[in-house]
Amino acid sequence: MLKVILPDEYSFCFGVERALELAKKHMNDGELFDTLGEIIHNPHVVKEFEKKGIKVIKKPEESKKRKILIRSHGVPPDVIEKIKSLKKEIIDATCPFVKHAHESAKKLVEEGYFLVIVGKKEHPEVIGIQGYAHGKGCVVLKREEVSKLHLRGKKVGIVSQTTMLLSNVQEVVNAILLQNPKEVRYINTRCSTTERRQNATRELAKKVDVMVIVGGRHSSNTNRLYEIAKEYAPRAYFIESYKELKPEWFLNAKVVGVTGGASTPKVDVLKVKETIEKISQGGK
Repeated sequence: MLKVILPDEYSFCFGVERALELAKKHMNDGELFDTLGEIIHNPHVVKEFEKKGIKVIKKPEESKKRKILIRSHGVPPDVIEKIKSLKKEIIDATCPFVKHAHESAKKLVEEGYFLVIVGKKEHPEVIGIQGYAHGKGCVVLKREEVSKLHLRGKKVGIVSQTTMLLSNVQEVVNAILLQNPKEVRYINTRCSTTERRQNATRELAKKVDVMVIVGGRHSSNTNRLYEIAKEYAPRAYFIESYKELKPEWFLNAKVVGVTGGASTPKVDVLKVKETIEKISQGGK
């Protein structure tokens, strides 16, 4: 019989859980609000909030409500000022790990360091970090991009997007050191929960025949888990819902690992596990 294994820790991380709890508290108080961007990168959760009257907006001025929720990814300081200028109340659900990245980037720039942010330039979290760095942060995702920075003789400060793979950050740091900068200061802004989950995914992927990652396709941390799973598991799949599972994925498999990203509800992961078990028994 096919065995399906879950890691010890999966589903919502602290930052996401905190954001959802804040949202629910304000809803229970009887006043609706808008969220600046999707509250979390999970389409099913976002749809549930929309059904309850919580609208996703792209710009503060689109809001017709008295309150605006800042999601866990955070926003640049100028966006906060814009919301205040509109006389809106802010529900700040920015993850504490993201706030640490904001403060670290700001500190490095103010101390005269040339700031390098390891992450995806278009990611909302990175945009927020750049904002706190007064727009001076240079964003790189891969070590190959470092050669364009001309860092010889400079004081270089480094932070990263909270969901970056440790190996990714190390490669960028090593590439920076090869440019012979005057000084390099690295502040670890990676999320400890994310790191534990990435390590757990890596260890689980080594032990299974098939690995299934569950979560929103736009979720950065979930994509990281999939990247890790692909590296170690013979077969790895990334799905948003149990409905995407295909019986042929599990042919001749004896052990399957299943995990979810930080924005994946626990019930979604458990439903995938249950469905795989049914498939192994000839069910649908």
